[in-house]
Amino acid sequence: MAKKISGKALFNIISLTVPIGLVIYFFTSENGLIDLFNEATDFNWIWVLIAVLCQFGNIGIDAYILYRFTSNYDKNYTLAKAIKATAVGQFYSVITPGAVGGQPMQIYCMRKQNVDMGIASSSLMQKFLVYQTTITLYSLFALLCNFDLFKGNLIGIMLILAIFGFFSHAVIIVVLYMFSFNRKWTESVIGIIFKFLSKMKIIKNPEEKSDNIANQLDFFHKSNTNLYKNKKMLLTTCVLTITQLTLIFVIPYAIYKAFNFQGADPFDMITGQAFVVMVSSFMPLPGGSGAAEGSFYVFFSMFFTEDTIKSAILIWRIITYFLNIVIFAPFSRIGNKYETQKALESIQ
Repeated sequence: MAKKISGKALFNIISLTVPIGLVIYFFTSENGLIDLFNEATDFNWIWVLIAVLCQFGNIGIDAYILYRFTSNYDKNYTLAKAIKATAVGQFYSVITPGAVGGQPMQIYCMRKQNVDMGIASSSLMQKFLVYQTTITLYSLFALLCNFDLFKGNLIGIMLILAIFGFFSHAVIIVVLYMFSFNRKWTESVIGIIFKFLSKMKIIKNPEEKSDNIANQLDFFHKSNTNLYKNKKMLLTTCVLTITQLTLIFVIPYAIYKAFNFQGADPFDMITGQAFVVMVSSFMPLPGGSGAAEGSFYVFFSMFFTEDTIKSAILIWRIITYFLNIVIFAPFSRIGNKYETQKALESIQ
């Protein structure tokens, strides 16, 4: 009898075939990248290089922010270690559905770097809180400033998805702030989870594990409270995150200029990329495959021509997605094969 394919195996197959299939399509279809290479005589590769530098600038700022948060508690933590942990996070974010593997694997990497578990978790959570708050406010600003422009050029479902994405990010922030600052609420939630896992025989010695979690939570809540007392640190990381997001959002404009197009307002294209992030962030495939390409097509068709939009999408995805896989894959080996596999299984 033929062996039945499990749901997990089927999902993994889909996760691989969708992005690969989209790359092949954008390479080989009419007006794809191959046609661009064959026919373009005035394509400006300098702007593509600028787009690549924006992506590296984004990652560099991400590493520096992690270094600032972690070194605030662990004076032995270096920028080089933060770059390694960031590279690990970038790699596992792009290969796991919804980027859920990024932070757990960063914690695993930081533990390998002899960073205390509480410090690692707290630093990453603080970084995530600042990032989520900033990107939500940034996107809200973009949404309010250019809502009329995109409302007139978008099909209804895409606009609904963008608005839904914004409100989903806002809800996540509220939950995270409650988790980070309301210790009583957090302990109640964790207590319910531990009771459920104990009844399901998933964990042993729940009381002992609960005590360990309580000790970590004590440090976690104190460090979060201290962050918001440290106005200088908070302001610095917010400004850095705004800069980081601007570098990400300006990449489509750099690609637009690579085609030697003129006339588009840079702010309109930055706004468009904010919309794309809102739409694609909840696609349950690695890198938001499918939703990312589709939303880019819908939002940026008003700037690119029909002959260039497919090539623009592929160049954008290579820079923001596939480049991360190629460059950061060597950093994925942060332990022996068995340990890494166990860590991955714990987040699936």
